[in-house]
Amino acid sequence: MKFDSTGVVLAGGRNSRLPGGKKTFRKIGGEMILETIYELFSSLFKEVIIVVNEPRDFAGWDMTVVTDIIPSKCALAGLHAGLFYASYPYAYVTACDTPFVKRSVIEHIVGSIKPGYEVIIPRTDDGLETLSAVYSKECIPFIEKNLENNIFMIKKFFRKKKVKEIPVDKLKLLDPEMRFIFNVNTPKDFEKAQTIAHQQENK
Repeated sequence: MKFDSTGVVLAGGRNSRLPGGKKTFRKIGGEMILETIYELFSSLFKEVIIVVNEPRDFAGWDMTVVTDIIPSKCALAGLHAGLFYASYPYAYVTACDTPFVKRSVIEHIVGSIKPGYEVIIPRTDDGLETLSAVYSKECIPFIEKNLENNIFMIKKFFRKKKVKEIPVDKLKLLDPEMRFIFNVNTPKDFEKAQTIAHQQENK
């Protein structure tokens, strides 16, 4: 059974640290990162939205393709667009460069949605993971206010009492290596992702 939520993929980054084509179209372990995310999201959510800068590049994908409403070219603007266009009250949001998205982790985070919370977010060893989290459409006005004031850090719009954190110890039970937060930003990350994918294939 699919969640009554929207899956949102943010794919509007500038790709400056990994030249040679869009990150989301890179292949890890023989499959495009976008294919990996899309296959999982389409099995989990009743709606999938991708937020991009150049919609034509994503023609042919069976998901809603949108662009930023407030063109700031940052993740916060992408989050805003994803929530604005979402048909459901909550959206699980990820970046387009996360090749090791994990079903059990997403199911746990989305399954933790409760009335009164605007953000359901993983707590990792490095802090809050803002791009593997659930957001309510009620966040929209707070995001808009920050964008208008050029405040682009995602967690700056959080209202503390409206945030539910998923503790790191729980997440490590579901994904011991915490690979669901691994993203491909640089050539070194790309090489590491290929190594991880090869190891997983040969288990």
